[in-house]
Amino acid sequence: AARLASRARVSLRAHVRARIRGRHRVSAVAPRAALDLDALDLGQTLGAIKRHEALLNLPPGKVGLFGARETFEYLADPNAFIKKRVAKYGPVFKTGIFFKPAIVFGSREAVEAFREFESELPADAALPETFRELHTAYGALRQSGAEHEATRANFGKVLGRAALERYAPIVARQTRDFVLGEVLVGGCGNSGGFLTEQQKRTLTREGKITVNEDGSVTKLAAAFAEDAAGKPKLQPGYDLRQFCLKSLFELFLGIVPPEALMNEMYAYNEGLLALGKLSPEFEEGEKALKKLLDYVEKHYRTIKAQGKLDDDTYFFLKQYSTARDEKGELFPDDRVATTAVLMIWGAYIEAAANMGHALWTLMRHPTSLAEVKKETRAAFTSAALKTADPQSFHLKNVMDLKYCEAVVKETLRVVPQTAGGLRVNPTQRKFLEYDVPAGYVLTADPRVAFLDPTNFPEPDTFAPERFLEAQDERRITWEAEQMTDGGLKESRSRDPDAYFPGGVGQHKCPGISLSTLMTQIFLVYVTGAFDGWAPDESGEGSFDPEYVQIPIVIIDDKYRLELERNWQYE
Repeated sequence: AARLASRARVSLRAHVRARIRGRHRVSAVAPRAALDLDALDLGQTLGAIKRHEALLNLPPGKVGLFGARETFEYLADPNAFIKKRVAKYGPVFKTGIFFKPAIVFGSREAVEAFREFESELPADAALPETFRELHTAYGALRQSGAEHEATRANFGKVLGRAALERYAPIVARQTRDFVLGEVLVGGCGNSGGFLTEQQKRTLTREGKITVNEDGSVTKLAAAFAEDAAGKPKLQPGYDLRQFCLKSLFELFLGIVPPEALMNEMYAYNEGLLALGKLSPEFEEGEKALKKLLDYVEKHYRTIKAQGKLDDDTYFFLKQYSTARDEKGELFPDDRVATTAVLMIWGAYIEAAANMGHALWTLMRHPTSLAEVKKETRAAFTSAALKTADPQSFHLKNVMDLKYCEAVVKETLRVVPQTAGGLRVNPTQRKFLEYDVPAGYVLTADPRVAFLDPTNFPEPDTFAPERFLEAQDERRITWEAEQMTDGGLKESRSRDPDAYFPGGVGQHKCPGISLSTLMTQIFLVYVTGAFDGWAPDESGEGSFDPEYVQIPIVIIDDKYRLELERNWQYE
C-alpha cells in the first residue's frame, strides 16, 4: 500500500507540473472499465473499511483506497470530471480530491444546509501543506474566526463599490493602452507564450525583440508593421494574463514593477501547488515569494516615508495603512505587503481567464456578440475610447451595460474557472440525509449548481438573457422561447444558492466584482475597435483552445485569435 501511494504521488507530481505549465497534454488515468458496480470495486471496498464507513449512509460515488484514481481524473479536466459525476450520481456525491475523501455538492438544498455550519469548519485543514506554507498565516484562506473576520472586513475598503468607482477610470486607461496601443497595432499574438532561449535568439536576430539584462523581453513596434497592416492577433491566454498582471500591480501598488519581478508570480503559483516542500517547485516558489514581498514592502515603506499615501495613486496602500487586526492593532508593514501580493495573485489570473473565455463564448455566439457591440458602441464613442475619458468611464456608466454584464456572468457559468472552497469536516455530522465522517472534505462546487436544469434551464446553452432584469424585453423574449407544456422554467440566476461563481460562505472570492468590471471594460474596447474575431489556424493554430486546468481554468498560451478591425471606428 505504501509503495502504491508513493507511485501515485510521483505520477501526480509530474502530471501537475505539466498541466500548470500548459506545455504538454497529459491524459487522465484510464477509468476501471466495463463493470459499473461501485460496491464491487476492491479499492472502494478497502477504502470504506479503512475509513470505518461500512455502516454509514454516505452519498453515492467512489473514493477508492487512496483517492488516487479520482484525483488523476480530476486534475486532467476538472469541469469534465464534475459533469460526468453529476450525470451519474446527481448533485451530491462522494469522490477523492487531492488524495482526500470528499463530498461535492451543488443543489440549492445542499448549499443552503452547508451555509448553516460552514463558518464552524477549520479553514486550512483541506489545503495542501505547500499551499498553507506559501499562502502565509496572513492569507484569508488559512484563517478562521475573529482573525478571518478582521481580514475580510478590510476587503470592503479595497474591493467595495467606493473602491471600484476609483478603479474604473484607471482600468479604462490601462485597457485603452493595451487594446488600442498593443493589440490594434499588431503588438500582440506574437509572443508564443513564454519564449525559450532559442526563440529569443531567433526573434532578436529578426529584429522583433530585444532581451533586457534581467531576461525580460521588449517587443519592437516597428517589427510588427506588417502585422498591423493585416489582421491584428491576440493570444488570449498569454497576452491577457500579462495585461492583467501588470494592471493589478499598478492598481494596488500605484506602480508597474519590472517585468522580471512581476513574472515571479508564476513561480510563486507553481510553488503553491507543489506536492512537497522538498520539490524544486516549492523551493522556487519560496524564493519568488520572498522577492515579491521584499519589493512590495520596500515600496510601501518608501511611499509612507515620502508622505505620499494620500495620493490617489496609492489608494490601496492607504486603505491598508489603517487596517486593524482582530486585536485592534494596525497591520504591520509585512502584513500589508503580503496582503497586496496575495490579492494580486488571486485577481490577475481570474480576470484574464474571464476575458479570454468571454472572447471565446462571443465568437461562438454571433447573435450575442452583435448585441454586445450594439450596447457598447451606443454607450461609448470612439473619442471616449481613445481618451479613456474618466467621466465616460464612471462606474455607473459601465454598470449600465446590462447585456455586457450578463455576458460576463453567463460566461462564468458555462466556462467555470474553478471549484468552491475546500473545507474539512472535523467531526461526524449529518448533512441532508447523509452521514459525513470526520476528515471528509466538503465543497460547495459552483459547477454542480451550474449544471442543474432546475437552476438554469438548458444548462448547456449559452444564454446571457437569463441574467437580465425580469422586465428587460430581451429576457422576456428569451423566456417566451423557453415556454413548455409545463409552463416557464425559471432561471435562478439571482439566487445565491444557485449562482455562486466565487464560492459560498466565509471564504468565497471577494474579487468577483473587480474581475467583472475589468472584463466589461475590456469588452467595451474590444467590441469598439474590432468587428469580430476568429481562430488563427495558421501554423500550429487550432480552432478550439486547449486549457490549463489547475488552479484556474484558462486558455493555454498557444491559442491565437485573428481580429477584424472596425474600420468605422478608425
